[in-house]
Amino acid sequence: MARLAEMMLKLMGQAEMLGMAELPLPVELADMMAKFFPAPVFVLNRRNNTIEWASPGALLIGGFTARELRRLKPLELLEKYFDPAAPLVELYQTGQPEGHYTGQFRSPEGLRFISGLWIGLMQPSGTCCQYVFVFQDITEVELLRQELVQYSEELQQQMATITALSEEKERLNAQLKEQNQKLRLLSTATAYSNMMKFILDKDGYIVWVNRTFEKASGWSAAELEGKHVREIGGSFAHLLHGPQDKPSEDTLIVNHFIRAPFTEEIYAYDRRGHGYWMLLTLAPITDELGQATHYLGAMLNIDQRKKREEQLKLYQKEMGESLRYAARIQQRFFSSPDELKKYFSDAVVWYAPQSMVGGDFYRLEPLEGGVLIGLGDSTGHGVPAALLSIYGSQLLRSALDRHGSDLKGLYTFLREQVGEVFGGDNPLLEGFELALLWYLPEARKAFYLGARRPLWVLRGGEMYVWAGDKQDISVSALDSSMPSAEVPEPQELLLEPQDRLYLFSDGLVDQLNPEGKRFSTSRLRDFLRTNSYLSLSEQVSLLQQALRHWAGGQPQTDDILLLALAV
Repeated sequence: MARLAEMMLKLMGQAEMLGMAELPLPVELADMMAKFFPAPVFVLNRRNNTIEWASPGALLIGGFTARELRRLKPLELLEKYFDPAAPLVELYQTGQPEGHYTGQFRSPEGLRFISGLWIGLMQPSGTCCQYVFVFQDITEVELLRQELVQYSEELQQQMATITALSEEKERLNAQLKEQNQKLRLLSTATAYSNMMKFILDKDGYIVWVNRTFEKASGWSAAELEGKHVREIGGSFAHLLHGPQDKPSEDTLIVNHFIRAPFTEEIYAYDRRGHGYWMLLTLAPITDELGQATHYLGAMLNIDQRKKREEQLKLYQKEMGESLRYAARIQQRFFSSPDELKKYFSDAVVWYAPQSMVGGDFYRLEPLEGGVLIGLGDSTGHGVPAALLSIYGSQLLRSALDRHGSDLKGLYTFLREQVGEVFGGDNPLLEGFELALLWYLPEARKAFYLGARRPLWVLRGGEMYVWAGDKQDISVSALDSSMPSAEVPEPQELLLEPQDRLYLFSDGLVDQLNPEGKRFSTSRLRDFLRTNSYLSLSEQVSLLQQALRHWAGGQPQTDDILLLALAV
């Protein structure tokens, strides 16, 4: 590069502003310049702020004339024709002795990519005021490089895509392998399942049956596969709902594909014509569009279960008939509600056992100018409680024959008799709660004695409660160590016209709602007070509705018995 600079100075000494002079250059000089300076070269003088010389290659690439270049200053040249111009401007302004530049040159044909050298020409004084900027047009090389870069990027993207596809392929292969393993296990499990299974196409042709189907039906898979269900009789081709049904076009299974999936009981026949109950489940097998292409069926033999169900239904029917008959017998031991109206201005009896029979009972007996009423609530409910209620009712009748209106004598007799029957070496806790009421209508007077059953009297909108004894009529009540083992004294009541008397078992107040809360005595008391303006029948009817609403669909908790009496 130093020799090139010396040669250029020599040539410049022979011709003023080589190539930029007004007069034509000598032929030898022009040939030498063309030979040695085909590349674009600019010589800039920072001291004079001029462009001292430009090679033919520079005039050619820029489309300049000598006159045009003379009018330009070095900074104008650099800023107007080079992009970016800043690196060259900095080299020129700071007097850098050398540098390298890569950028673009604005030629008449457009931007050209160039690469060049910046060289300072040393003066004898050791300073630089002249600079040579020689560069080369590398547009084709740069475009090729950019094309190669773009190709490389595209190739990398393609390789990344190929790698991703390869990884996805491996993942899918692993997933397919896992699914094949699951299908193999499922196929084995299905083949040896205790359920009869089959697959039909959408037209009703048999595609597959498992081994259990072969064994149970008597047909082999080879005999069945490929045949239409219509050809094999009643094994599962028809949805029959009992041995009385006959196969028809309407019962053919293919005519019921439209409502699949479904599960229902059918009556099927094997190859020998033997009939049995089956539980059939039919479900569609769909494609990726959700269209049914096949139907999977599974049948479980429920013949024994159906027989047990029929036996249970027969047993339940017989039990129901027995309970209804037992209820009629039990009610024979109860007094007629109409008998109460002989002594009260109005009377309503609400009797609702939890099942058909129950442990609640009541009895009335005409007695010495009045009537004695007994209401009992036996231990438990259902048949055992019903037996105890009959015993209690008859025991009360015997007590009345012996003691009449002597409530204390009645109470003592009942306790003693219960102790004899349920006591002994293996005592039972069974017994009953009891309320005894002796009512004298002419005197408007009553005597009450209770064993855990209260008497309520509603007068003028206010409720008055007689609680009775805290012990029931049972073996435990005979324990002399208990203070309440003593026989309680009867309580005398002076009644007034329009008074209402209520005797009831605890099943009424113990009824639970869906949250597990009791109806409670306070809620019953508030209800009776609030609705005291209604007649007894209307009040009790409304109470029944209120209790049903309170229960909210919950089963009845216990037997219910209510005697509502008006003075």
